[in-house]
Amino acid sequence: MSWGFIMATTTTQMDAYRYFFPAGWLLGLWGVLLWILFPWNLVSYPGLHHPEIMMGGFFLCFVCGFLMTAAPRFTETFGPTVAEQKMAFALLAGLFLSLLPQQKSYFYAMVIALFVFLIFYLMRRFLRRQKNPPDSFLFVGFGVGAGIIGSVILFLAEFFNIPNQIYDLGRLFFLQAYVLCLVLGVGSRLIPALLGSAPLPTEAMKMQPQMKLFTTLAFLFLLSYILEVTPYKVAAHFLRAVLISFIAYKFWKLHLWPKRKAFQSYWLWGSGWFLLLGQWALVFFPSQRIHILHVILVSGLGLMTVMIATRVTLSHGKHDMQIENKSKILFIGAGLLALAGLTRLSAGFAPHIYQSHLLYAACTWILGLLVWGFLLIPKMICTKGPPSH
Repeated sequence: MSWGFIMATTTTQMDAYRYFFPAGWLLGLWGVLLWILFPWNLVSYPGLHHPEIMMGGFFLCFVCGFLMTAAPRFTETFGPTVAEQKMAFALLAGLFLSLLPQQKSYFYAMVIALFVFLIFYLMRRFLRRQKNPPDSFLFVGFGVGAGIIGSVILFLAEFFNIPNQIYDLGRLFFLQAYVLCLVLGVGSRLIPALLGSAPLPTEAMKMQPQMKLFTTLAFLFLLSYILEVTPYKVAAHFLRAVLISFIAYKFWKLHLWPKRKAFQSYWLWGSGWFLLLGQWALVFFPSQRIHILHVILVSGLGLMTVMIATRVTLSHGKHDMQIENKSKILFIGAGLLALAGLTRLSAGFAPHIYQSHLLYAACTWILGLLVWGFLLIPKMICTKGPPSH
């Protein structure tokens, strides 16, 4: 992004995805590039930083960009103010700078600040709402809460001795729970619409109140992570798989073939299946946990993130929506991202070529993000209409 674009962003009202998505894209590249630089002794062991950069950088930036863009629409309020945009840019700058020191405490501090900023932003719109957001968005509150609790625990662990169970719970909340909560909540309204099984969120739609149901589901979902730090790990994975299966069937309509004949819909549908099957694989193959998690996080959540970001970018930027339907660049980029998670899974089943498959997976992810970014990043910077709120 040019300096002129940054200055224009901080002085006029713009959709938040236009600066958070490119930031997340860059962090998604850097967090995986570490694995390619490591064999050349250019960086320290990536396992110490890679998970944090991906969850607190790549995913969190896309989460902020989406929620800050969607919240004004779902509450019929106002978009980012100039002051909020300046704060967002300051926090993004701080997030990038926090990667320079070796101490993780700087990074966790910036992640906490981003979560606090996001809560403040969402609460301002919610308190002045003209209508209520969908009931499934209760998961968003649970997810943001899990994210900030997890990041606070990890931040404190840099300075104090934290009991092992509390520390492990903090990692689970930060590295898994918060993103999955947000996907389950937002996805229950958005995914069926993008697959063609339900009206678009902007269209009128009568829905039965389901606040109690979603509150119960969200509580049980976080409970599954609490169980995971006890001796009942298998029960925790089983409970989580059952909950995701219920949501995927009842709300996502994942059992139905996409009615929208679009590359974006097919890959979004596929990412849902990677997520669901990965959760069940954890139940039956717990010894392969770290490898299966990469299918969930890469082929599942990572691919799902960029497919939803594709819709946000094209629709809010007033671009040609036919790109979703027939862009070969989009198809190839999404396919590479899906393949990256499966390549990483294969490393766990072939110990003699483990390191080489890590590199293959990293290269595939980076190539997929580059292809997707080649198509979409310019459309985030240059829109064809005013802000959409």
